[in-house]
Parts: sequence; structure tokens; C-alpha cells
Amino acid sequence: MLTVEGLNSHYGRAHILHGIGFTASAGSVLVLLGRNGAGKSTTLKSIIGLVRPSSGHIAFDGHEIARAEPHRIARLGLGYVPEERRIFTDLTVWENLEVGRQPPRPGLSPWTPERLYALFPNLGALRTRPGGRMSGGEQQMLTIARTLMGNPRMVLLDEPSEGLAPVIVEQIEAAILALKAEGVGIVLAEQNLHFARRVADTAVVIESGRAVWSGGMAKLQANPAVHARYLAV
Repeated sequence: MLTVEGLNSHYGRAHILHGIGFTASAGSVLVLLGRNGAGKSTTLKSIIGLVRPSSGHIAFDGHEIARAEPHRIARLGLGYVPEERRIFTDLTVWENLEVGRQPPRPGLSPWTPERLYALFPNLGALRTRPGGRMSGGEQQMLTIARTLMGNPRMVLLDEPSEGLAPVIVEQIEAAILALKAEGVGIVLAEQNLHFARRVADTAVVIESGRAVWSGGMAKLQANPAVHARYLAV
């Protein structure tokens, strides 16, 4: 569903991504692992169009999107959950969800507020509360739910477990597994290896903007050398 080849991206004159490449499929979770500053978030932003790649190819569902605008990419069915959350603090939970609404897509059950309240019960209890009066964990759930209102075929999730209480992380983990079961593809950027192990099928390890290792999660867990060299704090 998503193919990235030879992806190079810059911030000004700084060369951040160096030939990143991977493929991600429907109904599976691929995790981008690496230390802080390795280039995981820039990879996701380059895919969704918030950072314009300087070279390389990105194909999503048969469409070349490396030079497309973010709103056009989203309309193709690629969702993005930013690390910064960026909810509308003056809008209620329900209003935030309505902002993200897009038409249903063939082959996928459409997301509605009621379905999302079942996926995230916390939001159901807060549907009339303004986003600015919610906890960080509740805001993270709302950000994911708002993205799902766009009925995406694939979701890019940037550090969804960062700074959250364990009980909230468990709910986000359950939501990711539920999406996977629905056939939605997920590309996850994470530093939390324990969280990644519980949800991901495959991994790409990024170091200094380069993909230095890729393979199945079981293979990664059996490779302490990769842990020590690229993932240990």
C-alpha cells in the first residue's frame, strides 16, 4: 500500500534523510525505531507532505505522492497523527471529530463518533468537553480519533505513547490492534521498544537519517547487537 524509495529530505541546508526506503502493507503495523533525532518524525512528515522531499519516490495506493500537497494526500486515504496533537482547544470532542470527517471509502467500515467512542470510552464520557480542558492522554486519543474520522486506509502515527500514563498507553495499544484487525495499515514512529514489540509486525531502524536495519519484530528481538548499537539509550 505504501512504498518509499530513496527518500532524501532537507531542513534548509541540513540533509536530514539519506535514501530512506521501506514498504508497508494494509492490515499490518510497521514501526520506525531509533533514538531521538534519528529522523523518524521527518520521515513521516515527508510522506504526508509537510516536508517536501528533495528526491526519491513515495507511492501510496498506486499514486505517486512525493510532490503532492498534504490535503491531497489525505484525500487519497492516508491519515497522519502528529506528535504535537494539534487539536482545536476551543472545540468540543464531538466538534473536533466533525472537523476530520471525510466520505466513506470502498471496502472499509466508515468511522462515526459512536464507533470511536466505543474504541476510546474516555472520549465518549467527554464528548461535550473542550479539547483544551482534557489531559494529555485524552488529547492523544482525540487526535487519533479525529484522524480516523477521515476513514483512512493507512495511518501514520508519530510517537503516540510518548509521555503518557501506562493505562492510556494500553488503550492506545488496543486501538492500534483493533485498526490492524480492520485492515488499516499503520506506520508508527516510536522510541518505546516495549510498546512497539506489542503492536508491530515489522521494523525499520533509523540512525542519523539512514535506514540501518529492517526485518520482522521477532528477528529484531533476537538481535542484541542492533539493540546495543542503535536503540540503547
